[in-house]
Amino acid sequence: MFYFLCQNLVHFKYLLYLCSMIRLLADYRFSDRLRYEAHRLVYMPEDEEPLEIRGFLGAAIMAALIVDTDEGDARGVAMDTPAQRDALIARYEQEVRRDNGGLLRTEVEAFCEAHLVLASDQQMLLRICRNDRLLDLAVGLTVEYMQRLVREQVCEHIYDFVPWTTPFAQWLFSAGHAETRRQELLSIDWMDSVKVFELNQKLSNDKRLTTNDPSPTFVFDGLSAEQVLCGYWEWLWGGFQADAKLYPDEKVRLAQYKQMILDNEINYDFLKPEMKHFSAEAHNLFRAWMTKWQEFVQAKLQPVAAMPTRKNPQQELFLDTTLPIPPENDYTAVREYILERCKYDPEFKKYYKIHKTKICDQLTFMFGWAVDYNSLYHSLNRKLKFPPKPHLK
Repeated sequence: MFYFLCQNLVHFKYLLYLCSMIRLLADYRFSDRLRYEAHRLVYMPEDEEPLEIRGFLGAAIMAALIVDTDEGDARGVAMDTPAQRDALIARYEQEVRRDNGGLLRTEVEAFCEAHLVLASDQQMLLRICRNDRLLDLAVGLTVEYMQRLVREQVCEHIYDFVPWTTPFAQWLFSAGHAETRRQELLSIDWMDSVKVFELNQKLSNDKRLTTNDPSPTFVFDGLSAEQVLCGYWEWLWGGFQADAKLYPDEKVRLAQYKQMILDNEINYDFLKPEMKHFSAEAHNLFRAWMTKWQEFVQAKLQPVAAMPTRKNPQQELFLDTTLPIPPENDYTAVREYILERCKYDPEFKKYYKIHKTKICDQLTFMFGWAVDYNSLYHSLNRKLKFPPKPHLK
């Protein structure tokens, strides 16, 4: 008896194994008029030529017809949750890979053909699917898949599709043109045969999804203006920080980079000839973006913006091993640094007395953070209740 049970258990496991090997898109005959074979759904209306629906729509109809059946369970067909639909889509793309399926271009072409097949009889799809519920499953899954294919091409966010580039005005210009077509693609009604035909024609002609549009869109899908500005700033400043870390005078270089950013990022005169082609609304939106960006970047680099400085200053003073660097924006500590260093460093004292208007540049070089002229001299001219204490290492 025990041996018999063990043998049956072995056979049962083997049957499960065989079931697990059944392909999602294996051929299947539903009736004399409907079958799925060679990755195509074949329907034979009465007294008419057979009609074929290939691509994902044919597979989705087949899956909807066998879901919640023994055959569907054997093929692993489940469609109730996002994870189950993801798994179904992944298996479809694996099994049609050798037929060049699963690409936006080939799937749009197949879906376009399906629209043509179904155009002659609006009730045909309902007859194939047998009831409204199964029809909704098949069509809903197909639309979800086509939307996914588009989003894979145009990316989740505009900065993924149009990578950040300097200056911000140039990125905004390029991204605005790409976003026009991008939003059209993301909002396509896949049950509108005209829209599907237009997209298929475009992909057949040049296989590209976006072209420069004379009417750019400066409102980006799924992103607030603040998210765009913060994302660009993190990319920009992160790059400068990574570059500065390569040098021993990292803080000095960061101070220089801040001024460089201000000089380069707030000017967009070079784009004004191109902006003449903008609509009035696009022109106003672009200017609003640049005003917001100028305020944003100046707030990030305010100490540099407020500091009167010579053009292209050269470093003439350097740190020594006696005094530590004062904390950023602590002008009491900066005042103490100057007074203490003047006591034992005659060259520093001489420079300070002769070049008081230039000392901020030199302190900026040494400290690695922007020393503001007005804040420093307000601190130096303040009457002290107690004498400064030396900050020796």
